[in-house]
Amino acid sequence: MNAAPTSVDKPRRTAWDIQRAVWFALFLRESRARMGGQWVGAVWTLLEPLAHMLLLIGILGAIRSSPGLSYEYPVFLVTGLIPFFLFQNLANRLMDAIEANRGLYAYRQVKPLDTMVSRAVVESFMNVLVYAFTLGLMGWVGFRVVPHQPLEMLGVNLLLILFGGAFGLFAAVISHDRPRLRSLIRMFMFPLYLASGVIFPVTTLPREYVEFLLWNPLLHLVELSRHAFIPEYALTQGVNALFPTLVMLFLAATGLLLYQAKRQALVSS
Repeated sequence: MNAAPTSVDKPRRTAWDIQRAVWFALFLRESRARMGGQWVGAVWTLLEPLAHMLLLIGILGAIRSSPGLSYEYPVFLVTGLIPFFLFQNLANRLMDAIEANRGLYAYRQVKPLDTMVSRAVVESFMNVLVYAFTLGLMGWVGFRVVPHQPLEMLGVNLLLILFGGAFGLFAAVISHDRPRLRSLIRMFMFPLYLASGVIFPVTTLPREYVEFLLWNPLLHLVELSRHAFIPEYALTQGVNALFPTLVMLFLAATGLLLYQAKRQALVSS
């Protein structure tokens, strides 16, 4: 008589296995949402910063042809423009992540912080593709786009990702159930864009203005990004990586503390 077959229990998934599955599912969901579900969305994501750059080059042609500049203005522009877009896109999309994924919180494995992590990964990946595409196109045209300090360039962009993520987390928590504050933060991005030296050399400004602008941590990161690419670009006195790092750590710590204090309200309201 044959023995009854014994059932083999499937190995139980660990907490880390469940967390990875949640992040992967959210990553796929955010990728489709970011592209709009169509190839047109992917193409526009690549072409948007390029169109922005061409428009600025056309408007600011006088700067480009200025004899005082010892570097190519398009390279100067793109090495400040795309890093700022990286920060802005991360901050804006993370700020909306909690509300946009509210229906998923019925699953107890999904937390608001998971949705923000997945959005940060997707947005960072998309901006890296945009950066590579734009630089490759400019190099094909004939501009010098190879960074002379590649490790510094990678470090600055990593710091930008962390800074945008920290600011997005902080903004998402403090603007929860406050749509007017969220709109105010979005409006604040334009003066921040102008004050970060994206479209003009900071060294051309009077020193008293520069000392005021140095309180903007994004100015430090934009300047460091340009210095990593353009050997002729001299860093403004006072620019360093320590100040934006400290601001990033402060925003991240404050955002996480507020998230922990309001985690029930973030899910239930």
